[in-house]
Amino acid sequence: MPPEDIVGFINWVYNQSMGRKSLRHLRRQEILEAFAKVLANHGYAGATTVAVAEAAGLAPGLLHHHFASKQEMLAELMKSLIGGFHQRVAHFAGPSGVTLETYIDAALKLGQNADTIAAKCWVGLFAEALRDPSLYAQIKRHLEAEVDTVSGLTKPRLSEHDASALIAYILGALVFGAFAPRKAQGFAAPGGKALAAVLSRS
Repeated sequence: MPPEDIVGFINWVYNQSMGRKSLRHLRRQEILEAFAKVLANHGYAGATTVAVAEAAGLAPGLLHHHFASKQEMLAELMKSLIGGFHQRVAHFAGPSGVTLETYIDAALKLGQNADTIAAKCWVGLFAEALRDPSLYAQIKRHLEAEVDTVSGLTKPRLSEHDASALIAYILGALVFGAFAPRKAQGFAAPGGKALAAVLSRS
C-alpha cells in the first residue's frame, strides 16, 4: 500500500473512533437511564442491582463491569441530571441568552419537554443525601453554585438571600411536581417568575 494510502487509512480509522461513542459509554448510559427510571418509581431502596439490571436488559453480574456500586451510579446520575438541566436552560434561552425568566422556565415549566423522571430522581437524591455525607456535600456545592448563577442573572445582582429564596421555591415546586405534576402545571413557572419579580424590586 502506498504511503499516502496508509496515512489516509489511519486518518479514517482515527475519525471513526473519534466520531462515535464507545460501546462501554453507551452501555453505561443505558444503565444510568434504567437506574433513573427505577429510582423514580421505587426509590433508592427499591433500586436494587437486580431491578436496575432487569430494566436495562442485562444480567445483574454485568452491572459491576460498568459501575462498582450503587453509590457510583448515584453520583453519575447526579452529573447527568445537572447536565440535562443545563441543556434545558440552553433550550429555553432566547437570542439574548439566559435570563432569570428562561432559567425558571427550564427548571419548572411543564409541557412536551418536561422531564418528570428527572424531577422524581432529584427527590430521591435529596432523600438519600440525608444518609450519605458524600452525596450531601455534592448537592450542597451544586445548590451554592445555582444560587450564585441565579444572583448573576439580574442587574443589579440579586442578593444571596433573595437568590436562595428563589432556589428554595424552585426546589419546593420540583418536589411538589414530582408527586402531583398536573397540579403543578398551572402555577410552578408563573409563580416562580412572580416571586423573582418581587425579589428583583426589593
